[in-house]
Amino acid sequence: MAFTIYVKNEGDTATVRIFQRINNNESKNIHEGIIEADTQVAVQALKTDDDGDSRGEFIWQHEGSGLTDQQYVKAGDELRVR
Repeated sequence: MAFTIYVKNEGDTATVRIFQRINNNESKNIHEGIIEADTQVAVQALKTDDDGDSRGEFIWQHEGSGLTDQQYVKAGDELRVR
């Protein structure tokens, strides 16, 4: 079962990649596309055995700034990208 998170780009308009940790050894790309500055987009996340269907561990990469980080996000919450 999938769930929705919201990705907000707090940096400049750029390509943003979102990966979801599936298990200790694997991550899956669940979004790759241009997100305009100060814009929020809905992204479908995957249910995992570790986190269930209400939260997940996400790794973001902002191509414009070169920054990357990871966060736990619950269903319906916002993942903030810089």
